[in-house]
Amino acid sequence: MSFALSGSSHSAPQAEINMTPLIDVMLALVVVFMIAAPLVLKRFTLPIGDGPPSSTTTEPVRLGIGADGALRWNDQAIPTAMLREQLRLLSQHSPQPPLRIEAEPAASYDAFANVLADAKLARIEHIAVIDQRPQ
Repeated sequence: MSFALSGSSHSAPQAEINMTPLIDVMLALVVVFMIAAPLVLKRFTLPIGDGPPSSTTTEPVRLGIGADGALRWNDQAIPTAMLREQLRLLSQHSPQPPLRIEAEPAASYDAFANVLADAKLARIEHIAVIDQRPQ
């Protein structure tokens, strides 16, 4: 028995796509979207404030700690004994202004830790520490 070969021993590659995996993927995507679509379309409400937005912004209070441990409250020198009273008065403001602590690089850690402890005792809500190191 002989087979008829047409001119060349190598046949050209077939350029057709296998449709079965493509159809399987498309059916899986249809199922996923059928399940996900009702979840995406679910409506929800966001809480809306009752009054107009608060336009009163409070100026932050600057508390400086010098290299020698001296304290400055908005660029005015205050004794260490007055700090707790100033912080207590600050905590009673509504809305409470933020406290910005600006410690010099040579300031002692004890002075900084004492200021933070006093602010915590006075229940100051917003405290920012400003780095004054040279860039």
